[in-house]
Amino acid sequence: MDLRRLRILRELADRGTVGATADAMNITASAVSQQLKVLQEEVGIALVQREGRGVKLTEAGLAMAAAGSEVSTAMERAQATVDFYRKGWQTQIRAAFFPSSAEMFLPGLLHRIKEIEGLQFDAFHQDPMVAGFVPLTADYDFVVAHSGLGSDVFAQPGVVVVPLLREPLDVAMPTSHPLAEKSRLTPEDIVDYTWIGVPHGYPFDAILSQVEAKTGRLATRSQRYPDLRVMEALVSAGHGLAFLPRYTALGSGGRGYVLRPLEGVKAGRSIVALARTDVAERTTVRQVLGMLKRVARNVADDVEMVEN
Repeated sequence: MDLRRLRILRELADRGTVGATADAMNITASAVSQQLKVLQEEVGIALVQREGRGVKLTEAGLAMAAAGSEVSTAMERAQATVDFYRKGWQTQIRAAFFPSSAEMFLPGLLHRIKEIEGLQFDAFHQDPMVAGFVPLTADYDFVVAHSGLGSDVFAQPGVVVVPLLREPLDVAMPTSHPLAEKSRLTPEDIVDYTWIGVPHGYPFDAILSQVEAKTGRLATRSQRYPDLRVMEALVSAGHGLAFLPRYTALGSGGRGYVLRPLEGVKAGRSIVALARTDVAERTTVRQVLGMLKRVARNVADDVEMVEN
């Protein structure tokens, strides 16, 4: 059984269309179809079936795609072993960061990556909804993602989830706000104020929904804006309260707002790195992910030192 054909099947499972698979594999769509036909003939079972103008994987096709992922993982693990003994390295890594993760991690990570001679590290901006992070692993060596519902939301076959840190989300308000006198806040304290919200599906939105559920009252959202720096500016100008990530926002001290922790609800986000299982086994990717974990740990330690 040809490994390349298994890779094509696996790409089709991840990307959904023959065209997208062809682009990812740098071959023609007709070549994808031909290779899938040959693979079906080899195994003697139907792996794809027509659906409208496209195709979809059969149950057997999905199982074979998963098996192909395991084979690719084993091959990458074998290659990592060879790399170790040959001292050979992957020369380029492509990684995706959502904006505030790049702000927190990228400066320190780039310093550490200099230890790997000859490595070209390319960072890209990506900021999808929670469900959009895992599909990005098809295009990047690893993807930094976040969720207010914990890291388990990213768990699925063929994907490695590397926990980086759990970042508290605090209530931000102008320094002159009446609630600024309190050291900690409750849902009852905050629900009746105007809020700077975020679009539906972003991690912070679920926290205000928890506040509404706890109090039985609806909060007023004056804006829904996804950019943290704009949210900070709106809070500082007195247009409403907002939930802001503690480690990120503390770096903007002196911008006219303060942060207060919220009790009684789950107010935090899990930040993780995601990679395909086979890619995560590559020697250089594994090394860079280890560096990223240490940078994340330093971010949390530095904030705790400032707070104490």
